[in-house]
Amino acid sequence: MMKNRRLREIYVKSSDPFERGRQHGAQVQEEIARVCEGYRKSFERKGYTWEEAQDMAMEYVPYLEKEMPELMEEAKGIAAGAGVELAVIMVLNTRYELLKFKKNVNSYENSECTCYAVTSEATKDGETIGGQNWDNAPFIGENLYVLHIDEDNGTRIVGLTEPAQLLRSGMNSHGISVNCSTLLSVKDVRGIAVPTNFMRRRIMQCRDLEEAKTLVERLKPCVSINYVMASAKGDAVVYETTPVENFRLVPSAGVITQGNDIQVDPTIDRFMPADKAHHHHFRGQRLGYLLRKKSGDITAEYIQECLKDHYGYPASVCNHAADENLQTIASMLYCVNRGYALIAWGNPCETAYEKYEL
Repeated sequence: MMKNRRLREIYVKSSDPFERGRQHGAQVQEEIARVCEGYRKSFERKGYTWEEAQDMAMEYVPYLEKEMPELMEEAKGIAAGAGVELAVIMVLNTRYELLKFKKNVNSYENSECTCYAVTSEATKDGETIGGQNWDNAPFIGENLYVLHIDEDNGTRIVGLTEPAQLLRSGMNSHGISVNCSTLLSVKDVRGIAVPTNFMRRRIMQCRDLEEAKTLVERLKPCVSINYVMASAKGDAVVYETTPVENFRLVPSAGVITQGNDIQVDPTIDRFMPADKAHHHHFRGQRLGYLLRKKSGDITAEYIQECLKDHYGYPASVCNHAADENLQTIASMLYCVNRGYALIAWGNPCETAYEKYEL
């Protein structure tokens, strides 16, 4: 029997970025405290103290004050609203980059997330839908919430996020959606660049997909990651961003999917899957196979069924690995033409999709 679980919704409205952040932080103080305990352990497994993690995160601040001053102000506002040090908020917004490197300890990386976009060519009603199964640690899943942002300038955003983060995935009032999945490259380096949380939030300020593409194409990351973007105008694109190059992929038969493999240049892929019995590439390929089978006749309901797929269980598209590091914590459809998100909080085979209006 499917469970009904509705995520908490946080509402933020202001044209002033610091005030947006202050409103955000003031509403999630308890969630921030809980998730910090989980991340403290995550950093310890990599060989870092919580204090070292904060020091590393603060190294990004001078760079971001120059590159993305508005969003840096929003991060400062979150800290002020939550009554915590800016260093804590910066750890939560740079955890993707910082946790990709270990300090004199043995650790492995998990495959995280299976993303997709289907365009008007592939769907029954000529709409575009982007989304993903988000795989991560249960302590993160327990503290998720839906964030509604109104910048009071015509840009409204609805998305899913972890406590105090600027955004993880979402869609905006201009018909753009963004989802991401982990990549690891042998070219990844510890350095200072725009963190993915800042980039995701910045993409959601774009008024069309061309603007978002230009933004990502100019990105010079230190750590690799996928950006899967879709538009209500019937277009979609994937960027495999790496320190070498930002590789661009386009849909086939109106469908594009992405797991955790660098498809354009596999020679720089350094992923070590936790489950050696299953090649880490297969989830993106499996979802693509399922969606293309019905290209031209895809519905939101069919996408939901595909996201429940258990081929290769437990490390399947609907991930049930259920260790302390990884399982599906949310499943999303961003229906950019309809103006709402459908989100299952937890494994979608167990939890019903709920509607969250833009």
